[in-house]
Amino acid sequence: MSHLNAPTERELAPEALALLQHFEKSYGRPSHIYKVMSWNARFVDVAADAWRRLVVEPSTLERRVKEAIVVVTCSTQETEYCVQGHSHALRRQGMSDAQVKAVQTHTFDGFADPELSILRFAHKAAGAPKSLDKADFQKLENLGLSKETILEILGVVWVNTAMNFIVDAMGLKRTEEQMKELERA
Repeated sequence: MSHLNAPTERELAPEALALLQHFEKSYGRPSHIYKVMSWNARFVDVAADAWRRLVVEPSTLERRVKEAIVVVTCSTQETEYCVQGHSHALRRQGMSDAQVKAVQTHTFDGFADPELSILRFAHKAAGAPKSLDKADFQKLENLGLSKETILEILGVVWVNTAMNFIVDAMGLKRTEEQMKELERA
């Protein structure tokens, strides 16, 4: 359900259709947000490319840490659609239900440094970015994180904040069938 209906396959530009098919093959389920965004093939391509480059591709942070940053961002910004999908992704990557709950609720129980400090930093960046100060950055550097990695954390928060904005603006909510897709995938 969304303020915009998703285009039919016939209405999709070939580039958008290819992107949707690639997502479904990679994740075992369709991307309903990308489908709604597919009215504008250029827009969905840019959004998907930023997501892939900052969250999916190998980098200085493990994928599951980046996915946890995504869940921190979604839950901080109260974008339930994304909390549901990315919490599912965390479970697929081996996190226990207790760990996922700790990420969603920002208690971060069971996490140790450097992950604990990364998640706390991401929570602050997602909820009150102007409150970040030199000490926040210094703490990560003292744990051995490079400036490149610190910027990567901010990049993951940023790209997810942009997606949360789109999801919230469009009023995207998962249907019962879409919730079942998460269980099957």
